[in-house]
Amino acid sequence: MSVSKSRILIADPDPDVSETLQLYFSANGHTVQMVHQAQEIVKTARQWQPNAILVSTELTDKNPHQVCRELLEDTLTAHIPIIMLLHLDERRARLEALETGVDDIVTKPIDIEELRLRVEAAIRLSTLRLAI
Repeated sequence: MSVSKSRILIADPDPDVSETLQLYFSANGHTVQMVHQAQEIVKTARQWQPNAILVSTELTDKNPHQVCRELLEDTLTAHIPIIMLLHLDERRARLEALETGVDDIVTKPIDIEELRLRVEAAIRLSTLRLAI
């Protein structure tokens, strides 16, 4: 699969952020689906099988770190790279994300081009792991 034709699930409660990311990734050849609540992430990921998941720490209906743990423990979603979006000053959240086992962390405000490159790199690595 070409990285440019990947499916990306974006979970961010801020409509401005999620819509900007959707427009940018779509313009770069990706298919995007958005959710605005943490409780929707696992269900959507299991059904849609994205190639990468972006999870914001700003989700408030459920602990986003717990959601990432659920994704990593689920046999249907454990192979999907997870990238957490968080604020630079959230040291505790960064450490918890790394302990949880997410694939990468990107800080807000987001450098959208850097995020795209990180997402595509995570997808490439995931594809290589699955091929082994």
